[in-house]
Order: sequence, then structure tokens, then C-alpha cells
Amino acid sequence: MTKTKSKDLTVLIISLLVTVGSIGLLSAWIFPRLQPGRMSPTVVGTPSPTVGETPPDLSSLPDRISLGNRQLITSVTTPAKREGIAAFDAQDYDKAVEWFELSLKALPNDPETLIYLNNARLSRQQTPYKIATSVPIGKNLNVAQEILRGVAQSQDEVNRNGGINGAGLEVTIINDDNDPAITREMAKLLVENESLLAIVGHNTSDASMAAAPIYQQHGLVMISPTTFDADVAKVGDYIFRAVPTAQSMVLPLVEYIMARSPRPARILVCYDSQAPDNNRFRNAFIDALTGRGGEIVKLLNEQGEDLCDFGSQSFDAARAIAQAEEQSATGLYLGPSINYLDPAIEVARANAGKLPLYSSPSLYTQKILQDGQAAVEGLILPTPWSPDAYPRFARSAQQLWGATVNWRTATAYDATQAAIAGLRREATRSGLQKALQAPDFATTGAEDEMVRFLDTGDRRLTPVLVQVQRIESGSYRFRAID
Repeated sequence: MTKTKSKDLTVLIISLLVTVGSIGLLSAWIFPRLQPGRMSPTVVGTPSPTVGETPPDLSSLPDRISLGNRQLITSVTTPAKREGIAAFDAQDYDKAVEWFELSLKALPNDPETLIYLNNARLSRQQTPYKIATSVPIGKNLNVAQEILRGVAQSQDEVNRNGGINGAGLEVTIINDDNDPAITREMAKLLVENESLLAIVGHNTSDASMAAAPIYQQHGLVMISPTTFDADVAKVGDYIFRAVPTAQSMVLPLVEYIMARSPRPARILVCYDSQAPDNNRFRNAFIDALTGRGGEIVKLLNEQGEDLCDFGSQSFDAARAIAQAEEQSATGLYLGPSINYLDPAIEVARANAGKLPLYSSPSLYTQKILQDGQAAVEGLILPTPWSPDAYPRFARSAQQLWGATVNWRTATAYDATQAAIAGLRREATRSGLQKALQAPDFATTGAEDEMVRFLDTGDRRLTPVLVQVQRIESGSYRFRAID
């Protein structure tokens, strides 16, 4: 063979490989989109990192995972908790149980310790059923603990009452920081653990969307307790959400605004353009409001930049409020990232009670009450659950934790209860998925309504409107309103 022919042959082979690769990529992109309904676990590809996204340090991923051998919430601790973790790591589970029980007497509101205690109690059991919960400990500790309380309460109840068909429930805690890069890489690790039957997580829509295709591809059930983005469940039939869609959540809020505002209602929308978790909710709010005759007040500076975009350098709370008054705004919607609530509080302070305040469930946090104080008094938002509306679960949670819980605890409890009920029917990954999708599936949750999933993987649930009100002690709390 001549040198020229050899060169031509090499070029031909390379061309063929490129062509085949291109066809494969196009097929992977096109064919899933041609399938009707929710996708099967075999047609979804693993997503690529976002352009410009810094890949996570894969070597640190094991440090984000714990059954009880590692303390993930370092700011909530006792000497007994540290001793319990050391004993667990040394596989001295009886001693770990003693230390964890002692720690909970000092800090009963610590869900990490309760989960570790239940895991240590299962040490003698050869085949507990295993799930994981993934929460943003490093980015938003309050939200992480709220979710963990729901998971821990459900785990504690089932293990105290004979387990799942006689076997206990073991829960692995994962710290994902609400970071899509981390959830994506973590999902790749989790799906390889064949004994793991379900994931309760993730918190935000972008964190969920990064991981969901991987769970779907490998047939591992994911139930997000807090994601309102309907697109998450559309990834496939192994993906579920324990909360309603943003579109259904905003309706009672918009109806409340329209019934009590001058015609037309004119709302200034303050938002974080860099926060996909709340932008879906904001867009649903705008669509519902304008669809009913309401108007959106737009405030731009001399360069045409939005004055009330928390994610922009043009953000100017005082100027935004002043211009909103000039434009006869009748209300103010706050839509910050769950990971960065301070700008919303800044706007509320600049508002000083001039305009009624509205928001999404993201602002239902202790931070808003503690840091916002009088500035957020009167704030109204929709929520999937409220202790005023559903006192049964509120009482049991109060008894366990010694404190009032919020909606994230309730929906995380629901997500875990759903996993438990599904595993009672069939304790395999595919069996759990089939159970959750079955038309007759229903289980008791934190609400009066049973936990059920639509065939889309979404949750049908009636939202509750709550308002920040000052109570007798001088502090503030969320109360359900009509």
C-alpha cells in the first residue's frame, strides 16, 4: 500500500467515525423527544456539565455522604454526638446508640443525630431497606435541617413500628449544597449502589434537574420534597415531586391579590435572574396575574437594566421602591434565590410597609422572620402545608422536635412516607416505581389529603395562604389566612 493510499484510508476511517458519532448523538437527542408521555429509564442520557461550570472536586464527594460515621452538620453538635459518630465509625454500634440518645436529650431538634441513631440501631439487621436524602447543608443549613426533620420523623416512626415488612429503614444523608455540578456527580455514584432503593431530594429545581436524568437512566426513584418545577417530573417515570406545580401554587395568591387590589392590580416583581429555582415560580405568578387582568410594573435604570433584579449590579432597593410608588404600584412580589434571601429583606426594609408584600414558598423560612422582623410583617405567600391548616402532624412534630416545623418538613415526611408505602408493595427499584405510579397508590402523610401522585409524577395538593404576623411575645410567625 502506498503512502498516499494509506493517508487516504486513515482520513476515510476518521470521517466514518465522526459521522457515526454524530448520528449517535443526534439519535440520543431526538428519539427521547419522540416518545409519548413520560420517558422510560432506558432513553435518557447523562447530562453534560453546563458551559462555564466548574467541575466539582470528585475526591471530596465521599466526604459529603454519611450513615453516621461522619458529622455533616458541624455547627449543631454536642460532645455526645461527636462520641457517637466516632463509635459508629469504629463499628461499635451499641456504644453509638448510647451516645446518640444522650445527644438527643440535650439537642432534641437535631435531625442528623436522630437519623444516625436509627441507623445505628439497625446495625444487627442484615438487610435493612436503604434510601438516601440529599440536602443543601453547606449552602442553606436551615432548609437542609427542615427537610431532614421530615425524613427523620418518617424513618423513626416506621422503625419504631416494626419496619417495612419486618425490615428497618436505613437513611444515608448527603450534602449537595444545592449545586447542580455536585448533584450530577453524586447521582452517578448513587446509582451504582444497587442496594439503594430511592432518593428523597433534591431541594432546588436546578439541583434536581442536573441529577434526575441520571436516576432515570439507571432506574432509581427520586422524590423531590420541595421542587415546584413541573419539568423535573417530566424527565421520566422514575422521577416524582411531593409538592404541587408552581402553576397551581400561585393561583390562590393571585386570586387573593385580585380580590383585594384596586383595578387593575399593579405588582412590582423583584427577582434573582441567576436563580432558576425561583424564576419558574415567578413566571407562573406573572402569567396568572396578567391572565386575570393584572399588570406588572417594570423599573429600569438609564442603561435599561432592571432595578429590582437581585442578581444584577443594577439592583437598587430604595430607588426601586420610590419608582414603584411613582408608577402607582399596588403590591410587591419578592422572588429571591433560596440560597440568598438577604436582597429580599433589603427590599422589604426599603418598602417600610408602603406596599403589600407577596412571595413564593421559598420565603417561608426562619431567617425571613428573624432577620426581616417588622419589615416583612404582612407578607403573604402560598405553601403546601401549614401547622394551622394541618394540626395533626404539627402536634406530632412538635412533640418529637420540641419546636414548630414548616412545610419542607411536612413534604419531606410525605416523600419518605411514599417511599416506605411503595417498598411495602415491592422492595426493588422497579417495584417501587410501579407502586408509586399505580392508580390505587395512596398513603398517609402530613396533610389530611392522602399522598398520591398523578401519572405525570406530580402531586395534587391544595395550597394554603399564610401571612407573617406579630404574636404576643413580640416575635413573628407565619399564620394561615382565608
